[in-house]
Amino acid sequence: MMLPRVICRARRRLLALVSACLVIMLVAACTAGTAGGGSSAKNSGGTGAAGGAGGDSSKFLTFFPCCSWNTTWSFNPYNVNQLGIQNDFVTMRLAIAKSPSLTEFIPQLADKWTVEGGKLNVHLRDDAKWQDDTPVTSKDLHDTAILNGLRGDGFWNDITGVDIVDDKTVAFTLKKGQPESLAKLDILNAIRPYPSSVYGRLVTDELKQDVTKYFRTLQEDPAKATKLAEFKRMADAFKELAALKVDKLIGNGPFRLENITTKEAKLVKWNGFWDADKIKFAGIRYLNGSTQTVYPQLFSGNVHLSNVYMPPPILNRWKTTPESNTALPLGFGFTIVLNSNQKPLDSKAVRQALAYVIPRQQISEAAYGTDEAAGGTWKEVNTGISPSLEEIYLKPEQLEKLNKYPVDPAKATALLQGEGFTKKGDQWIKPDGKPFTITFTANAETTDIVTSFNSAAKALTAFGIKSEVKATSGAQQDADQHNGDFQAGMAFVGGSNPLGMYNSLLGPGYNFTRQGNYAGKRGIGFGPQKNVPGLGEIDVASTIDQQVRTVEPGDEMNKQVWNWAQLVNEEVPYIWYATKVYQFPFSTKEFTNWPPVGEKNTSELWDIISADMNGGLSLAMQQGYITPK
Repeated sequence: MMLPRVICRARRRLLALVSACLVIMLVAACTAGTAGGGSSAKNSGGTGAAGGAGGDSSKFLTFFPCCSWNTTWSFNPYNVNQLGIQNDFVTMRLAIAKSPSLTEFIPQLADKWTVEGGKLNVHLRDDAKWQDDTPVTSKDLHDTAILNGLRGDGFWNDITGVDIVDDKTVAFTLKKGQPESLAKLDILNAIRPYPSSVYGRLVTDELKQDVTKYFRTLQEDPAKATKLAEFKRMADAFKELAALKVDKLIGNGPFRLENITTKEAKLVKWNGFWDADKIKFAGIRYLNGSTQTVYPQLFSGNVHLSNVYMPPPILNRWKTTPESNTALPLGFGFTIVLNSNQKPLDSKAVRQALAYVIPRQQISEAAYGTDEAAGGTWKEVNTGISPSLEEIYLKPEQLEKLNKYPVDPAKATALLQGEGFTKKGDQWIKPDGKPFTITFTANAETTDIVTSFNSAAKALTAFGIKSEVKATSGAQQDADQHNGDFQAGMAFVGGSNPLGMYNSLLGPGYNFTRQGNYAGKRGIGFGPQKNVPGLGEIDVASTIDQQVRTVEPGDEMNKQVWNWAQLVNEEVPYIWYATKVYQFPFSTKEFTNWPPVGEKNTSELWDIISADMNGGLSLAMQQGYITPK
């Protein structure tokens, strides 16, 4: 899938999980972290543009990450069924973060930016064009920024306004005290301008005034902001925007969409792209389908690149497949999210009891085995962030203070009894006299997660909490969880910002969403008010969302990470059960000069790809990597 970390930059959204993130989560779900292993890139080349000459330029690269879109889709990026595969292949962002850095960026649609007089001035490339051969202008970026405010994009909490400076420059006025580095992260890395010729008619002076006033009010008084007449008009405007029928996808990137069916999208190289000469092949066959349909095509060499999850038997076969290679970039986490708004999971003691019963090591090994090459390892301490970030932001003595929640049925029993539960025979009974049962919700295509959840359900059932797994479509799973219609669900946590990791699940994208497609929904329902160590009684979603864009790396970030680690460990809103490397199997049968991998089977480019799959792959192609034989 496209990952969580990305997952989607959903953690940088202030108010809503928008349709783009929904699609990213679907893509990410299919590949579920992907077990690592395989060989290093024996023939990957790694010489970039200089090594990209020659070969059959008429070839199409076949990319099959599985389950990337549903049976219906929309070319409208604001629609819940938006076509996420356009991101970075067809429609470019301003710049891409140089993962794992939070402060370095690689130019894309923007070629330069400066902060002067409290404004972030973003200059667009002079040679950037839309695929209808019209220039990309500041009006495109300006109008996109206004419309993105309707769905609650997080950069609006960094700014107090946005204005056109000239044909190629837009100024984002930073709010007082806003850290420049975090504003750049939210704006440059997150905004993909859309053509004003298609969407600009919805941007009026009144709408701009409404968006500006709403977010200025929100920054000072969130409760007051939702009562504004401007807020109501914005909600109505977003409904109109999301429903807008778009007949043709007009991008500005290296590929244009020529055709799409439920099984395949054909992306053709667009020669009007500013670095078209760096792209050494004719286009991308972007395949769509179930996980099981990927494997035989990988083994035959018909699929050149994927990020599909390979269980140990498949992984072992891939290792012996001729010209097989595997990149293993930075890891991310698989979590069981608990619906804290639904009884009896609204009780901290009950959630803690589940943590004492669910055997994290067992359910992780059920999916990934014990071979280190499989890339899946269970997590001993639930801090809410990855082990690699724990090493940076938490001290060993702090980790020692946290509860490891070893499997302990006696402690689980005591906790449940303390909440008024009783056990009759082999079944726990809730205080209301009904049996205590749990249903795990999972995307059916994430076979590794389904396997882990089945293992967890078996352990809970043996303890006396009858449990089952509901494996459904990715779209349904995602909607159920954001609507709060679930008990225990699946989620991915990744990225380079530890506060961003907390925000991905505890922030307003997944928890008490205020705007966008899931406005008014509880999501995981944690809070909204909680007593957070070091912070006191606060609104969880708005506080962590504010911190992720106001707290820069340093002592203050370390302090806040410790505060949230204690909260997650004590309150158990979610259980991080496995840490995965992100596996990318690729074949050198027909294509060579792949981004290089080092001793650890990764590199700077692969780390960017793992953090943002489409963005990283597009960047690699722009740099001349991946050339046909």
